[in-house]
Amino acid sequence: MREEILRMENVTKVCDGVTYLDNINLQIYKGEIMGLIPIDRQGKTELVQLLCQNSPIDYGRIYMNNELVNYYEHSTNNMNRVYVIDQKSKLIQDLTVSDNIFVLRRSFKKYIINNKVLRGQVNRFLKEMEIQIDPGELVANLNPFEQCVVELLKAVITGSNLIIISDISNVLSVVDLNQLYRLIHYYSGKGYTFMIIGSHHEEIFSICDRAALMKDGSVIKILDEMEKKSDLIHVYTISFYDTKPKIPGNSEKGILKFENVFTADLNNMSFSIKKGDCTVLFDMNNTIFKDLLELMNGEQPPRYGQILYNNQNYTKSISKKALQNGISVIPENATQKMLFYSLSYIDNLTFLVDKKLDINIMRRKIKKSIIREYKSILGDDVYAKDLSKLELTSLYNLVYYRIHLYNPGIVFCLQPFSGADMYLRKHIADLIRELKRKGITVIILAVNISDTLTVADRLLVIEKGAVVKEYSKEEFGSIKTMV
Repeated sequence: MREEILRMENVTKVCDGVTYLDNINLQIYKGEIMGLIPIDRQGKTELVQLLCQNSPIDYGRIYMNNELVNYYEHSTNNMNRVYVIDQKSKLIQDLTVSDNIFVLRRSFKKYIINNKVLRGQVNRFLKEMEIQIDPGELVANLNPFEQCVVELLKAVITGSNLIIISDISNVLSVVDLNQLYRLIHYYSGKGYTFMIIGSHHEEIFSICDRAALMKDGSVIKILDEMEKKSDLIHVYTISFYDTKPKIPGNSEKGILKFENVFTADLNNMSFSIKKGDCTVLFDMNNTIFKDLLELMNGEQPPRYGQILYNNQNYTKSISKKALQNGISVIPENATQKMLFYSLSYIDNLTFLVDKKLDINIMRRKIKKSIIREYKSILGDDVYAKDLSKLELTSLYNLVYYRIHLYNPGIVFCLQPFSGADMYLRKHIADLIRELKRKGITVIILAVNISDTLTVADRLLVIEKGAVVKEYSKEEFGSIKTMV
């Protein structure tokens, strides 16, 4: 009989009148890799928090290792032996690897620390994992994958009952993700239990034994080994493909060209982008995006090679005024990084136009004209004074229609689908198509290709800083999963 690690029976959690978890039933067994696919955002954060700490619930029971740890009549608020690895590292950046693993443990009670002994113990585990990391290295000097490995090692050494890995494919390259999956399988075989949370069922299916679909705060379906390989998932998903009339054919005219460009991380990078196209730059190693954006923003020149923009040399003077010259960027987590929450919706919408018209305060007449034009698209949101009261979809509308209004030649979208649930990802895909309809060239920078191909005209696969493969839209069907 399989040993049960977690059992949730009819668990319901309500906060401020909102039901975040609704009658959840879930079982996870020792050594199992359980997937969790949230179809929408409701309840995902609350579920992870509840697994970590026994906070009050409104109904149901939670068992860990067959012990009742939380139920609706009494919650202890005690912490469970659950470790969460997500996009934001919980390691102390200015401490060493060994200090993070051992010294910060609650059970560590030595007053005299023998660093040599601690590093020797870490080395033993790293050798077992076939990973090379210096135990004496500061965590701040490690790359995202190495920090993820240290967190996994910490979870193993501290004897976690359940190790939760959430949305990690948004920060790890395909190469690193495959390495992480190898480690997860290794420790699963040694009896450690995992929950892998992700929005893309293809990624979850590739690693997990079973998968739970979560919607509206409830587990609506458990897919076993046979079911997760079938088309059953499509009953619960929505189509990401365009339902509007097709966008007119793209111009053959090139707008951006890299010719044998070298930087610290670009290695003889060469490609050409057609005007009006949506091109995905898929970086297998997750190394080039910083250099690429710094080249476009004038923060660094290429060491060798040439960049052409609209068939003219992309000089330092042009790159220093990239925005004014029609090159814009939508960063990852754009609603947090691009919006000014102290300003109104319309002031945010027209923020770039102020710069384009070279005026400090936009004339009221121009602003009224913009409101009339965009109210038919954005609705009454254009009159909003407080952005914090708007839905997330409205905030994404604001981000993308600010670019739409500004009408640059090129917009770079960095990981546009990162952290979004299925419905929001579909909405973002539609917003990218609206930019294309206006003739704006879209370049998506991604470390995984899930969802990107539904809006793309071309895919460039980049490995070790160079383009190694190119696919046209007609060839997307032949692409095998790269996870």
